[in-house]
Amino acid sequence: MWRKRNKSRLLYKYIISYLLVFLVPFLIMSMIIYYNSVANLREEIEQANINKLEQVENITNERMKELETLAARISYDPRLTPYMFSHDYYSGEAIDELRKYKANSSIIEELFIYYHNNERIYSTSGSYSFDALLNNKYHFNKWEKKDFMKDLHTPLPFIKPIKHVVINDDEHKNMIAYLFPIAPGNPSPYGTVMYLIKESNMTDLIENILGDFKGNAYIVNEDNQVIASSINDDFIQENEVDFDSVRKHGISSLDVNGKDYSIVSVESEISNWKFITLMDTNQFFKRLDNTTLLILGMLIILLIIGFILAVLIGKNQYKPIRNIVEITRKGKNGNREFEGRNELETIRKTITSAFEDHQTLNETMYMQKPFARDQVFVKLLKGSISNNGEIDVILDALHIHMEQGYYFVGIVYFDKGLFKEGNIKEREKLFGKLSNLSFDKASAHGIDLLYNDAMAMIISMDRNIKDPSEQQKKLILEMQQYMKNFTIKEPTIGVGTVYTKKSQINRSYIEALATIEYKFINPPGSVIYFADISVETEQSLGYPKEEQIKLIQSIKQGDKIVAIETLHQIFSKLAHNDCSIQVLKCICFDVINTTVKTISEIGLSHLIKDFNRIVDFHSMEQLHQKLESLVVEICHEVERKKKSHNDQLRNDILNYINENYQLYELSLENVALEFKLSVSYLSRFIKEQTGATFTQYVQELRMENVKKQLKETQHPIKDIVVAVGYKDVANFTRKFKKLIGVTPGEYRRLNQ
Repeated sequence: MWRKRNKSRLLYKYIISYLLVFLVPFLIMSMIIYYNSVANLREEIEQANINKLEQVENITNERMKELETLAARISYDPRLTPYMFSHDYYSGEAIDELRKYKANSSIIEELFIYYHNNERIYSTSGSYSFDALLNNKYHFNKWEKKDFMKDLHTPLPFIKPIKHVVINDDEHKNMIAYLFPIAPGNPSPYGTVMYLIKESNMTDLIENILGDFKGNAYIVNEDNQVIASSINDDFIQENEVDFDSVRKHGISSLDVNGKDYSIVSVESEISNWKFITLMDTNQFFKRLDNTTLLILGMLIILLIIGFILAVLIGKNQYKPIRNIVEITRKGKNGNREFEGRNELETIRKTITSAFEDHQTLNETMYMQKPFARDQVFVKLLKGSISNNGEIDVILDALHIHMEQGYYFVGIVYFDKGLFKEGNIKEREKLFGKLSNLSFDKASAHGIDLLYNDAMAMIISMDRNIKDPSEQQKKLILEMQQYMKNFTIKEPTIGVGTVYTKKSQINRSYIEALATIEYKFINPPGSVIYFADISVETEQSLGYPKEEQIKLIQSIKQGDKIVAIETLHQIFSKLAHNDCSIQVLKCICFDVINTTVKTISEIGLSHLIKDFNRIVDFHSMEQLHQKLESLVVEICHEVERKKKSHNDQLRNDILNYINENYQLYELSLENVALEFKLSVSYLSRFIKEQTGATFTQYVQELRMENVKKQLKETQHPIKDIVVAVGYKDVANFTRKFKKLIGVTPGEYRRLNQ
C-alpha cells in the first residue's frame, strides 16, 4: 500500500511539474509570438505596398529618363534639323526618322518637334500649322493656342495633364503632354520636343504592378496636379483628397465620410512626383485579421495538446524511469557506485560514466587512426587480408578512399645516404606529402618501408580507364614531376604489374621489390617496370626471368602466398614445355639453385637439413612438392625473424627511452637518429609495441617519477619538475591536474 501511495504522489508531482513547465513558457511565448506575428505581418503588408509603389516609381522614372534621352538624341540628330524638315526632298526622311524615335518608347502616343520662330510643328504623321493642329487634328481642353505657344517656348521640362482630348473629332482621351526643351542643358534652347502620352498607359503600368488592388491609385506632380489615376473605389472622389498634406514617404490614414482609409505614398527624388494609393483600411489589413484568427486558433489547440501531453507524460514517467534504472544496474553488474539519492540521480551518474568512457574511446580511436591506416596498408602489402569484401569494410571504417578498378604498387628508392641527420626533417616532409596523393580518377597512398630510404605507394585507378598500363605510366610520370618540387635528387621508382583486385596488391608489391635487382644497371631517377623485365628464356635452358625474380623476392619477404603461387607458375610452364628430358632436368636444377641461393643469402641455409633429399627427385611434381614445403618453412622463419627483430628493437628503444626520458632534449627525432630509423616508422613502431604514442609514453614515465618524488621526498616541486625534463612548470601543473585530478601540491598533501 505504501508503494502504491508513493507512486501516486510521484505521479501527481510529475503531472503538476509538467503542467507548470509547459504553461509558464507557453503563455509567455504565446504572447510574444502573437504580438510579434501580428506586428511583423502588419509591417510586412505595409512594406509590401510601399515596395509596389516604389516599383511604380522606378519604372515611371525609367520611362521619363527614356523620354529625356530621346529628346537629347533628337537634338543632336543631323537628320532632324529645321532645314531637313523644310526641304522638299529630305522632309520625308526626317518624318521617317521621327517615327523611329517614337517606336523606341512604348508609352508615346505621338511625338512632336517644334523649332523656335517657326510657323510649323512636326510630328510622325507630318507637319502642321498651329491652327491646323489645334483646330483640326487635336482639340485640347483648356489649352488654347496662346498658352500652347507659350508652353512650347518653356526653358525647362514641363508636364501638363490634359483631360478629354479630342482626336480627329471622335476620340476622347485623357492624355499627358511632356514638353522637353532642346538641346538639353542649354540655357538658350532652340526648340522643344513634345510627347503625347495616354493616361491609360500610365494607369496600366500601376495596375500591372499593384495586381489585385481594390483601391485608388494616383500619380501627382509637384504642383499636386493628378497626372494619372486608377479608380477602383468610386466612394471617394479625387477632390476629397488633400494631396498636399499626404506624407512624402510612408503610410497614413484618412477619414472620408466616416470611413477609414489607408494612404501609402512614395515621392520620387528625380521627378518630385508622388505615387499614392488609397484603400479601405479593413481591406488593407484583411490578411492581418485572417492571420490573427489563425494564430489564436493554433495557440488554443497547442494549449489543449499541451495539457493532454502533460498528463500523459506525467502518468507514464515513473515506470520508464524505473525500467531505465534496472537496465543501468544490469549494465554495471549491480555496481552500487552509481546509486544516487533517487532514480534520476542514478541515471545521471550512469550516463555520465558512459559518456566519459565514450569520449575516452573516441580519443583513443582518433589517436590510433594513423597507426591503423599504416597497419592496413602493411597487411595489404604482405597479403595478410585475402578477402576483398573484408578489405573494403576496413577501408570504409578508417575513411580511406581507394578507387574501384585497378591496383598496383610502386616503390620509391632514394639513394642510400641521401637523408642524413642534417636533412632528416626534409625526409619526413617529403614522406608526409607522399602519404596521400590524389590524381584524376586515381589515388595513391604511401607507406614508409622498414628501411630508411624507400617508400611503397599503393595506387588505385578507376575501373572506367580504357588502358590501365598507359594510365599507370602517366601516373608514375606525374608522381615524378610532383617529387621534383621536394627533393634535389630524383629517386628511382620500381613499378609492379596492374591487378584488378585489392587482395592481389601484395603480388604487385613483390614485383616492385623485384625491380631493385635492376636498379644497379639503370641511371638514378629511372622508372623500372616489372612488365618490361625481359621474359625471354636463356636459350633453351632457362625459364622466364620475371618468375625467377618474384620467387627470390617473395622468399626474402617471407610472403609464402606469392612464393607458392610463383613456384606453381614455374612448374606449370615446365610441364607444357616441349624440351627434352635432359633439358628439363637442367632447368629443374636451376630452380633448385635459385631457391637454395636465395635461402643462403638471407642466412637460413642451416634450415636445409638434407640437400640430397631435395636433388633426389623422380618427377617434376615431386620436386615441386619438396620445394614448396621448403619455401613455406623458410617464409615462416623469415616472419619469425622479423618478429624477433622487432622484439629486440622494441627492447632496445624502450630501454633507451627509460634511461633518457629525464632529458629535456629527448625527442622522437633524436631517438630515430640514434637507431637509424625514420621518424614516421619509429612513431608507428612505438605505438604498435606500447599502445601509446611517443609523447604519451614519455609523459607517463615522467608523471610516475614526479608522483614518486612527491610522495617520498620533500624536494621543491619546481626542482622535481625540471629534473624530469620539463621547463615550463605552469604548463606541467595544468597537465598534471588534467591527468591526475589534483595539482602536484595537493597530491603531495594527500599522499604523505
